[in-house]
Amino acid sequence: MSAAVGFAIEKREQWSLLWWLPLQRFGYRQIMYYVVLKSVVRALTGLHVGWGKLERTATVDAMSGDHSLS
Repeated sequence: MSAAVGFAIEKREQWSLLWWLPLQRFGYRQIMYYVVLKSVVRALTGLHVGWGKLERTATVDAMSGDHSLS
């Protein structure tokens, strides 16, 4: 209800975006809660999680327009 009031106050807001609200409230938040809980558990147990390493291949040819990475 408060989201609808917020949309009404904003004159240029797209009302079609209001349909995404239930998905955000019940889907996205649950995923974020899982990620936070998993992070806290890993921090408390001392598990090391690295960033990994991206290997550079230098295979982009700017002149041909082929920007695929191998």
